[in-house]
Amino acid sequence: MDDIYPILEVIDQPGKQVLATVIRVEGSAYKREGSSMLFLEYGKQIGMLAGGAVEKEVAIEAKDVFKKQEAKILHFNMSEENNPRWRKGSGFNGTIDILLEPVSEKLKEDFFVVRKSLERCKPVIMLKKLDDLGEYLFIEEEGDPFGNWSGPIPKIAFTSKSGIMTGPHSIYQHTYEPKPRLIIFGAGPDAIPLVHLASISGFSVTIGDWREEFCQKKNFPYADRILIGYPEKLLRNIAFSPYDYVVIMTHHFERDKELLKVIEKEHIRYLGVLGPQERTKRLLERETIPNWIHSPVGKSIGAKGPEEIAISIVAQLIEVRRKPVHEKMELIWTIPD
Repeated sequence: MDDIYPILEVIDQPGKQVLATVIRVEGSAYKREGSSMLFLEYGKQIGMLAGGAVEKEVAIEAKDVFKKQEAKILHFNMSEENNPRWRKGSGFNGTIDILLEPVSEKLKEDFFVVRKSLERCKPVIMLKKLDDLGEYLFIEEEGDPFGNWSGPIPKIAFTSKSGIMTGPHSIYQHTYEPKPRLIIFGAGPDAIPLVHLASISGFSVTIGDWREEFCQKKNFPYADRILIGYPEKLLRNIAFSPYDYVVIMTHHFERDKELLKVIEKEHIRYLGVLGPQERTKRLLERETIPNWIHSPVGKSIGAKGPEEIAISIVAQLIEVRRKPVHEKMELIWTIPD
């Protein structure tokens, strides 16, 4: 799961907060640039930065930021095997730079706007000045930049890669992408582990079926949205986006055919169909299956049973999701000086 989502869920809580962000990694590390962690004034912590190796040190430094309300950059060398802080070595040999900053009321308000943008499936680029700590900017694909920023805005491109931008100024860049949505058509027993695994893997899950006895919250407590109806009604209630992943698994040939006829024309990120390729060919009424339709759905790991099949599907969803952004959607855009 991307770190920003659990942070955005608690960012409006009262009291002081300190945000920690991994801004630079050289060598091996548990997590990469863009990883974030939120420290709340009463001691609660949201997120993880290095698998437990540096969190205690960062928590100690966060107390100083709480007190002084001044941002700072921390540097950790994980290759120091004899450093007692790493308990005889963390197993990683990289260096990590972490930005610690107090969450001002202005930054909190701006994060509310970011949350709304992500809910509308709008990616947001974040810039942070490292020479002038405390200055930051959020830029949506469409709309005016907002934040606390002085001077010209550098040229930027929508990219999934986070880190320090090249140029005369030290600026950290990160792109917040909308939370991916997995839409599952078919609420049979084999969908239960898939909904669970996808949810804890960072997907917002919608499930739809015409069989009300199957499609119930008690069967799918991890689903964010449950829709009941035949394909025509379900499709009317879903507005697809480039951040959507769809799995068709109703086990009903005519219903699958009806769904596939419409969904294959939508601009979505992923489409998987349960069952062998010959069945999918008959659903499509074609001799070949487009290479962007995953049939049979899931990674080829010899999976047997609902749980293993769910694992293979979620593994494939993650694989597709982590591809470089230029390979997965036409959303490249720039903002001039």
